[in-house]
Amino acid sequence: MRIAIWTPNARDLIADRVAAAGHEPAVAQNGEDFARMLAEGVDMVAMISQFWSPKVRDLAAAAMPRLKLVQLLTAGFDPLDAYGVPAGLMVANAGGSYSPTVAEHAVAMMLALLRRLPQAGIAQAHQNWDRGILREMGSLEGRTVTMLGFGSIGEETAKRLKPFGARIIAVTRSARPHDLADEAVRIDDLATVLPRSDVLYACLPLGDATRGLIGRQVLAALPRHALVINVARGPVIDQTALLEALLSGSIAGAGIDVADPEPLPADAPLWRAPNLIITPHVAGGGSGAIDQRLAAVTMTNLARLQAGEAILHPVQPRVG
Repeated sequence: MRIAIWTPNARDLIADRVAAAGHEPAVAQNGEDFARMLAEGVDMVAMISQFWSPKVRDLAAAAMPRLKLVQLLTAGFDPLDAYGVPAGLMVANAGGSYSPTVAEHAVAMMLALLRRLPQAGIAQAHQNWDRGILREMGSLEGRTVTMLGFGSIGEETAKRLKPFGARIIAVTRSARPHDLADEAVRIDDLATVLPRSDVLYACLPLGDATRGLIGRQVLAALPRHALVINVARGPVIDQTALLEALLSGSIAGAGIDVADPEPLPADAPLWRAPNLIITPHVAGGGSGAIDQRLAAVTMTNLARLQAGEAILHPVQPRVG
C-alpha cells in the first residue's frame, strides 16, 4: 500500500515503520508534493489536521476510491469539520497520543496559579523578597476539581490530581461512573456542581453543543476562589466573559493553552487580564514518547485497513 505522509510530527519515524512493514511511504515536504502524491494515487494519508483545506478536500475526493483513510496525527479535527470531508472517506484521529503531556501542562498551569508562581516571578524580576503571596496561596489538598469532559485527557489529568488529595467530579454526556472520579454527573447538570468546584477544567471536544459552553452564567456560578483551565479548544470558553470575570475578580484565575482565534492577536485584551496564564497551544509538546504513540496508531490503523478491520479512533467530521 502507498501512504502519503504530510506532517512535522513523527514524519521520519512513521516513514521508516511504513517501509519496514513492506509498504511504500511517500513523504511530502509541502502542499505541492502532497497534491502530486494524491494525484498519483495513495491508499492512506497520514497528516496533521491543520493542513486540511478545501483544496486538500477536493484532492482527496479525486483520489478516491483508492484513497480510503485519512489518519490524523492530531487529536482535534476542527478544520475537517469546517471544510468537510468527501462522503465515504474514513477519518481517524491520534486518540490519546498527546493526552499525558496535555494533562501535565494542565496540572502545571493550575499549580502555578494556586501557588502564585507568576506573582513570585514578577517579584523576583524586581529583586523583591515579597512573602505577601503567602496569604493568597492555595492548595489542592481536599479541593474539588470538576472535569468538563472525561476522555483520555480528562482521565490522564485525574490520574495526576488524585495523589494531591483532590476530589474529582467527571462531567460527561452519560454520567457513567469511573474509577478515577469521585462523582459523575451529566453535562446537563453542570450547574449543580459549579458552586462547589474549586477548579474547572475544560478538556472536551469542540462542537455546536460545546462552543461557548463556559460563558457568563457558568463563570458566575463558580466560587470567587475558583480557577478555570482550558486545554480543549479556544471557542469552548467565551473569552469576553472570561476577561470580565478576571477583571471583576469573580474568579481567582485562569490558564489557557488555546484561544479564539489562534494565534491570539497582539492587541487582544486578554493578554492584559490579571491572574491569567496563556500558553500558545503547546500543551501536547515536550515528550519523545508522543512520536512513538503517533507512529504506533498509524501502523495499527494501516494494518487494520489492509485486513479490512475496523480502525481505531474513528471520527466523523462533517461531510462536504
